[in-house]
Amino acid sequence: MTKITVSGKIKALSMAAMTAVMVASSSVPVYASSTGIPTEVFRAQKLADEKKAEELRIAAAKQAAAEQAAFAEEQMQIRAAMIASGVAIPQAIKGAIMPDTTGYSLIAVYSTKYNDSQARATNITLAANRINGYVLNPGDVFSFTHTILPRTVANGYVAGPIFVQKEHSMGIGGGICQVSSTLYAATITAGIPALERHEHGLPVTYIPQGMDATIDGTRLDFKFANPYDKPLMISATPDYGTLTVGLWLMN
Repeated sequence: MTKITVSGKIKALSMAAMTAVMVASSSVPVYASSTGIPTEVFRAQKLADEKKAEELRIAAAKQAAAEQAAFAEEQMQIRAAMIASGVAIPQAIKGAIMPDTTGYSLIAVYSTKYNDSQARATNITLAANRINGYVLNPGDVFSFTHTILPRTVANGYVAGPIFVQKEHSMGIGGGICQVSSTLYAATITAGIPALERHEHGLPVTYIPQGMDATIDGTRLDFKFANPYDKPLMISATPDYGTLTVGLWLMN
């Protein structure tokens, strides 16, 4: 009889304690330990600050994208004036023009699609032309940025779609990242590790997620080294809407 009474008292105390906690939690504000501010207020302020910061980021990104687009338009006007005055500008060569692969064996290849009627096709073709036939001796490091030359109208590049701080815009050389990404995919296929590689801020449509390699001036580059004890050659053929990049190892 005593055991039952004690057990009943314990159960009653437990229920009372639980009720007290529930009442307390619903009626007494909880304070952030480091600030003394009620948690609800602290969270609301934190969310408001985060929202404001995001709004400022978006505004800055849109401003940067607008400035980049205006610069691209100005550069295209300069390009038109250069052409009108007879200045020679490098022309993009289309078609499957392969380098001399005599004595080489293909070890990896990857292809991506693009719209050959769009302006970015000019940039894809130019960048592909400039890496086509490039040979890396054992241990050599390949820099995509340095190989395709600065993205200027004097080097033949035109305005195309780009990403600026996760915003869509227009910029000189837009489209070249499809070439660097296709080359990166070929190195993945060959099992060659990247020394430097960066993903885009937004998804791209021409290659699976995680296989892209973005370029940004001299700030972001795609680099890899020849890990073999024989020369390694790159082929890149922009064949009217199909870009194919191959890696060839000397026999």
